[in-house]
Amino acid sequence: MESKHLVQLATILDSGSISAAANRLNVTQPTLTRNIQTLEMQAGGPLFTRSRHGVKQTPLGADLARYGRAIAKAVWSARQVAIRHGLGLKQELRIGVGPLLANNLMNQMAQDLMAEHDDLSLLIRVDTPYRLIEQIHDEELDLVFSPKVQSPTQDLVCELVLQDRLVVVAARQHTLAKKAFDGTGHHALALSELNDWAWINMGTYARFEESPVERLQAMGVTGIHTPIALSGDAAITLNILREGNHLSLMPEKLTSRVTAEYNLVVLPVEADFGRRDVFLWHRAQDLDQGWVQIVKAAFARRMAT
Repeated sequence: MESKHLVQLATILDSGSISAAANRLNVTQPTLTRNIQTLEMQAGGPLFTRSRHGVKQTPLGADLARYGRAIAKAVWSARQVAIRHGLGLKQELRIGVGPLLANNLMNQMAQDLMAEHDDLSLLIRVDTPYRLIEQIHDEELDLVFSPKVQSPTQDLVCELVLQDRLVVVAARQHTLAKKAFDGTGHHALALSELNDWAWINMGTYARFEESPVERLQAMGVTGIHTPIALSGDAAITLNILREGNHLSLMPEKLTSRVTAEYNLVVLPVEADFGRRDVFLWHRAQDLDQGWVQIVKAAFARRMAT
């Protein structure tokens, strides 16, 4: 089987049709059809079925397409290596982070790393904790900043880099913030005072785990209204919070870096909403690589400012 035919199969299944795949691959549709027919003869069965709604993969096609995607990814990575070396960038570092860390810290860390290592090519990927751990397992990432997740991690090392806790965040002009900080001092809020407010649900912390709103409900908060749920972008959450109509459950230390910028406060609620510690994940065989310590030091420096 030719590797390019496997890549073409994966592209067809991902594009939904032969014509769309032909456009993406810059080949003619008849040529692509012939290549797939050749691949089907070599594989011994049909790879997908056609209908007016597009193509639908067969089990055989799905299995072979996985190899095609892996080949395409390897080719893309090889091209990036060539481009980097052509630009004089000899080292690549691939870091995965969550949305809040990306928005509140990673831009500063990236500038520090690039300033200290002028031959460094930095790739930053923003995703959910579960997907980031999957990507470091698949060697698509070198380092990941993430909380603990329910995932097979026996071949990964995780080091605690930030102790943090979940808190309720609101704009200074929110009704509850005005009640807590009324100019005469600091007034603690009871958990029951969180009932019947609009919340922004920032997705789930990790696969199979409860979302922030589910955690609040489990603690007895009632009447929660969640007109918007967000995943993959912290800036939207922070900007909506700034308007003063919503509450959100967020990690205290990471959020505190931008509370002044977004006019936010942590509400003094008499309740424990749980931990949101951050760990630096990497593969066990990378323990001796200096980049682990370099990135940890850059993170610690920025968190201290």
